[in-house]
Amino acid sequence: MTPRTEYSDGAPCWADLITPDRDGAARFYGGLFDWTFDPPHPGFNGYAMVRRNGQSVAGVMQIAPGSGMQVGWNMHFSAADVAATVRKIAAAGGRIAFEPHPVASLGVMMFATDPTGAFFGVWQPGEHRGAEWAYRPGGMCWHELYTRDGARADAFYRAVFEYAQTTIANDKQVDYSRYSRDGRPLCGRLQMTGAWGEVPSHWLTYFAVEDIETSLARVRALDGRTIHGPYATPLGPSALVGDPYGAMFGLTQVTGSYV
Repeated sequence: MTPRTEYSDGAPCWADLITPDRDGAARFYGGLFDWTFDPPHPGFNGYAMVRRNGQSVAGVMQIAPGSGMQVGWNMHFSAADVAATVRKIAAAGGRIAFEPHPVASLGVMMFATDPTGAFFGVWQPGEHRGAEWAYRPGGMCWHELYTRDGARADAFYRAVFEYAQTTIANDKQVDYSRYSRDGRPLCGRLQMTGAWGEVPSHWLTYFAVEDIETSLARVRALDGRTIHGPYATPLGPSALVGDPYGAMFGLTQVTGSYV
């Protein structure tokens, strides 16, 4: 299949896994998604590309002792001008966690938190444009913000990425909005309730699968766990799962569309 080569401003373009066990993660995700893992790059603190059929799908980095890094999946938005995005983030009440930093000729990266505490990355593309293998089985297919303050989050992301916001009606009294640009849905936002306990605000990446039940069985066989689901979404049956090392992500059997 032809690799994806472009992402518009404000579109989630990349995801990377921070893990305490790179070899264990390779066994888990390789078994689940048929991914292969490049050797750690010594010039990028051991960061490495993850691929499917030779195309980039995500990144992986093992936590260094004493680094303070958190286990989990990070999501990155594409931005043609990261410096301008930094100014918008600060003006809208966000916090810059990691200032823009060039990654050789690949691009420029930075990290921030929104006013509700959710952590995210911003990527200004150079040679690396984003995930080549995406929106097909084994690739990222959707991203959602789970937040304690939906209204505050909405105002922030509208200001930073110029999203159009659509409230999605449902019969479960769930406060959910979809963020779009130029008529194209890019990601979603869910207001967490007391049922979520002490879970902090965060972004979550969903990966496409061919069959949700088969994939959930594979998660369990690989020592992962099902956290919630399957449940119905406009895109298809989905579930929240966790890998054996504490990283949470979503699975979706893509049968529909958010358009």
